[in-house]
Amino acid sequence: MIDSAPRRAGGLPLVALVRGDLGELETLRVAAQLAEAAGAPLTGCVLPLRPRSGLPLLRDLAGDRVEGWRGWSELAAELRARTAVRGLVVSSSTWRLAARGLWPALERCPVVVQRRRPGGLPGSVLMAVDSRTTNAAMARLLDALGVAAPRRITVVYASVPAWAASLASAMGYPALAGGPVEERFPWPLAAGANGVCVHSTPFWAIRCLAHELRPDMVVLGLHRHRVPVPALAHPTAWALSRELASDVLLYPV
Repeated sequence: MIDSAPRRAGGLPLVALVRGDLGELETLRVAAQLAEAAGAPLTGCVLPLRPRSGLPLLRDLAGDRVEGWRGWSELAAELRARTAVRGLVVSSSTWRLAARGLWPALERCPVVVQRRRPGGLPGSVLMAVDSRTTNAAMARLLDALGVAAPRRITVVYASVPAWAASLASAMGYPALAGGPVEERFPWPLAAGANGVCVHSTPFWAIRCLAHELRPDMVVLGLHRHRVPVPALAHPTAWALSRELASDVLLYPV
């Protein structure tokens, strides 16, 4: 059972997405912690994936920490109408099954893919940025979602764009020579944050640092793209959100 806490009235809700697996109880617990830290209400949404017999028990165990439930069609309509929600939280197992259908929501709100067991508020964060603007936007996001004041924030910038690496490979040239090399971080950092600039593509820079640092959460920004296939429009975020051992926060910038 999820520990009880005072209910909050008003504010943009954080929405926990479930399919009815009892393993999602841990994700509901983490979503409740994030909502409490952000001063936001928590609501639940049942996804249209093979209804599972555990759904009634899951809702009972969630108790009054979840301030109401809705179906995906109702939530999707609100997102299409740009009715604001603070963000979505989904377990990694459900994300692997539903990511393709949920991806359009990333144009309108952030998504937390919750994987750690046991879960909790992140004490360490690895944040990937590709510009000065993205660097500032991602820092503001952590506070808005209640991921405030982690013990360690590492900001990584990969200086070799993915498109440049693809073009070089197509022309028969190696994208990297001699392996990744750390360079000077190009932008000012928030107080307490460490910056790492790596001469590598985003995928390999983030993947290697996540393996080395083992952060509780990896934050990835997504730019709007007209290509509807996530594996083509956002190949780095698509792959890493499904394979990293950390929680992953996907954020539209």
